[in-house]
Amino acid sequence: MRYITYLAILLALLLMVPSAFGGGAQEADTDEVELLFWGFADNRNQWYRDVADLYEEMHPNVTITIETYPYDEMHDQLQTALVAGTGAPDIADVEISRFSVFTRGARVGFVPLNDYLTDDQLANLNASAALDPWTWDGVRYGIGNELNPGALYYRWDLLEEAGIETPIETWEEFTEAGQRYVEETGNYFLSVPNVTWGWWWMVAQAEGGFFDETGDVNFDNEFGQRVLQMFYDWVYVDEIATLAPGGEYDSPGQYAALDAGEFAVTMGAPWFQGFMKDNLEETAGLWEMQEFPIYADGRGSRTGQWGGTGTMITEQSDHPDVAWDFIQFANFDVDNLMLAFDRFNLYPTWVPALEDDRIYEPDPFFNDQRPGEYVERVAGDIPTFYNSPYWPEVTDYFEDFVMDRVLQDEISLEEAMRVGVEEARDLMEDF
Repeated sequence: MRYITYLAILLALLLMVPSAFGGGAQEADTDEVELLFWGFADNRNQWYRDVADLYEEMHPNVTITIETYPYDEMHDQLQTALVAGTGAPDIADVEISRFSVFTRGARVGFVPLNDYLTDDQLANLNASAALDPWTWDGVRYGIGNELNPGALYYRWDLLEEAGIETPIETWEEFTEAGQRYVEETGNYFLSVPNVTWGWWWMVAQAEGGFFDETGDVNFDNEFGQRVLQMFYDWVYVDEIATLAPGGEYDSPGQYAALDAGEFAVTMGAPWFQGFMKDNLEETAGLWEMQEFPIYADGRGSRTGQWGGTGTMITEQSDHPDVAWDFIQFANFDVDNLMLAFDRFNLYPTWVPALEDDRIYEPDPFFNDQRPGEYVERVAGDIPTFYNSPYWPEVTDYFEDFVMDRVLQDEISLEEAMRVGVEEARDLMEDF
C-alpha cells in the first residue's frame, strides 16, 4: 500500500512538470488557445510564421496569428494598449531602443521571465545580447535571439592595391592605414555616421554608452569622448573620412558610394551582411571582414552590439504559459534558429546553435571567408548594455545636439559634452 501511495505521489508530481519547452504544452494540447503576436520586421515575422506552423502541427489546439505593423505604429500602439489595460497582443517583438519606454510608470506591462527561465537556459544564452537589453531593475522581460557584434567590412582589393595589410589591430594603426590609403588613391578611407548608433556601437567597446549601471546619463565618459574625438579627427584632422551619405551606414547614398569604390571600409552587425549582399551585388567577392581594432593602450573590446529585438509576453495574455512555450520552441531550438539563419542571416544568442556547422560555411560574397567564425570569436566580448527609461529622448538629444553639432564642426567636443550632459539630465527630470 505504501508503495502504491508513493507511485501516486510520483505520478502527480510528474504531471506538474513542464514539458521540454515549458509548462504551456499541456494547456496547448488540451484547450483551444489563440495567441496574437505583433511584430514590426517582415523578415522576423516570416520566420516566426514558419516556426508557428511547426508549433501548431505539434499542438493542434493552438492557433497563432502574427500581425505586422510599421515600426513606430506597432511600438506606439503596444504602449497605448498596455497603459489602457486592454487591446494588447499575447506576444510582441520590441526593438532594443524602444524597450526602455515601457519601463516608465508603476508597471512595465510585460510578464517577468525570471521564474520561467531555467538555470540551464541562462547558462546557454549570451546574456549581453539575449537578456540585458530587455532587463530592468533585475527583472528579465524579453528574449533577444540576435547576436549582433559589430565588425569592420573592407574592400580587400582596394586595400591590397594601396599596400595595406589586414587585419588592422589598433585604431591608431587604422588611422595610419587611412592616411596611406588617401595618399595612394585620392579617395576617402571610410565615411563617419552622425547618428546615434554609429557612436554607440564603438563606445560600447569599453562598456561606455549613454547611461551607467544606475541609469544616469554617462555619454561624457572618457571612452565616449575618445570615440567622438576620433570621429572628428578622421574628418577634420586626419582627413581620411567624410560624413556618411544620408548620415548613416545603412542608406541608399552610402550603398551607392560603397558600390562605386568611394570608400574602402564600412561597419555593421551580422544582419548588415544581408543588406550588403542586397545592395552591393557588383562588388560581391571583393569584401572581407575583421573584428574591431582596439586602442594601442589596450582599451576596448573587439566588438560592440548593434541592434536587436526582444520577444515579450504581455500581462494581458490569457495564456502566458503557452506563449512562453512557443517562445522557447522558437528561440531555444537549434533547427528553428537555423531557419532564421537561412532566412535573414540571424546569428543566434542560444549558444548550442553556434555549434551547428551550417553557420560556418564559406561565404562567396566575403571572398570565401567564414563570417560565422568572426561572430563566434567575439560573441563573448559583447559588452554589457545599460538601459534607461529615457533612452529615446536622451539618445535623440545626443544625436541632434552633441554628436551632429560636433561632427558638423559647430561646437567643440568639450563644450558639447558638458552642456549636453546637463541638458540631458534636465530632459529626464521633465518626465
